[in-house]
Amino acid sequence: MHKLVYLPLAERDLMEALDYLAYALDAPKAARDLLAELDKTVKQIAEFPYACALYRTDRPMQDEIRMVPVKGYLLYYAVFHDRVEIRRFLHGRRDRSKGIAE
Repeated sequence: MHKLVYLPLAERDLMEALDYLAYALDAPKAARDLLAELDKTVKQIAEFPYACALYRTDRPMQDEIRMVPVKGYLLYYAVFHDRVEIRRFLHGRRDRSKGIAE
């Protein structure tokens, strides 16, 4: 099983998503459900990191990025020999034309 590492940008993305659901939309249950589904998904990624689709872009990337949908959001991650880096957690409708390393 791979070690999971959340990059600071991914942590910020997650906190923004949870805060938006819980406070801006006044939907704390939706925030809890999102967090539970994310937890389930990252556990699966840690066990089977290559099972999810590759992120395709025309821009050159240093690392191979994979993505998986989680309740209307997209989780982006990179797989390394000893770890999985969670890179971004963005809403599925967000404009990603600039890439995921915004």
